[in-house]
Amino acid sequence: MKHYAISHHVKQSLLLLGLAMATPIASAALPWSGMADYTAAPGAEGDEAVVGPFDTYDFGLGVGLVKVNNDGTLNGYFQTYVNDHILTNSGGINVPQLNVSGASGSGSGFELTVVASFSGTYSVLPGGLQSFSLTAGNVGLYFDTTPDFNFGADNGFNDGSAILTGTITGGGGFISLASGTGIEQLDLNFSGIFGNSDANVYSQAIGGGSSLFSIDLKNSTLLPGINSVLGHNKSEGALAAVDGSINLTAVPLPPAAWMFGAGLAGLLGVGQRKKANA
Repeated sequence: MKHYAISHHVKQSLLLLGLAMATPIASAALPWSGMADYTAAPGAEGDEAVVGPFDTYDFGLGVGLVKVNNDGTLNGYFQTYVNDHILTNSGGINVPQLNVSGASGSGSGFELTVVASFSGTYSVLPGGLQSFSLTAGNVGLYFDTTPDFNFGADNGFNDGSAILTGTITGGGGFISLASGTGIEQLDLNFSGIFGNSDANVYSQAIGGGSSLFSIDLKNSTLLPGINSVLGHNKSEGALAAVDGSINLTAVPLPPAAWMFGAGLAGLLGVGQRKKANA
C-alpha cells in the first residue's frame, strides 16, 4: 500500500498559523508530552510498541469531503492515518510496527487511523464569500492490530478500538467561491472537547490539541481512486486530499475542561488562484 505525505516541517509551519486561529480558551491549554503504550490498547496482542515521549501525531495524506447544502447548512467528513510520532525540536520517532502487517522481528504490526465529521450553517456574503458556524461534530483516533485502511474502498478507518475521542462544539470560518467553478478556498477553525483518552495507553490524560490541515482539490496521486468518504459519495460535495498533524495538549487546570482547538485551512486549487500559483 502506498502512502503519500508532505514534509513535517511544512506541517509545523501551518500548525503555527492554526494555533493563532484557535479559540482563546484552547490556546491557553498546557502542552502535552508523554508515552503511548499501544501494547495495552484494547485488542492488542502485547507486542505492538511503546512510543515516546512525543507530543504530536503526524498524519499521512488523507481524504476530506466538504458539502455545502442549498438549505444553508454545511457538512464535512475526513479520514486519514497516523504515519509518525513527533517530539517537537527532536524530530520523528521510529516505530517499525506502525502500518505494517506482522512486522518481522519487531513485534506485531498495528495502525492508528483518524475519522472526523462536522456540521454547521452558513450565510452568503458579498463577493461570493460565505461565512459559516459549526454546530456539531466528532473526532476519533482508532487502534487496530490489522493494518487494513483503504481509501479507495472507503473502509478500515474506524473498525478498530477508539483510544482518543472528542466532540466538536463550535467554531467557524469562510468559504470563497470562484465564479462558475465552485469552492476556491476553504478556511475554518473549530473548538470542542476530548471526552476520552484511554488511560491504559497514554501516560497522562490528553485534553486536546491544535492543528492545521492543508487541502488539495487536484491531487493527482490519491484522489482519482476515491469515490466516497465515510460512506458519502464524492458527488455530494468537494473532494480533497488533506494533510496535517495534531499537536496534543494536556487537560487545563483550572477548570478541568478538556478543550480541543483546531484550524483547518488550505487552498482548493481552482480558477484564478490555481493560475496564480502555477
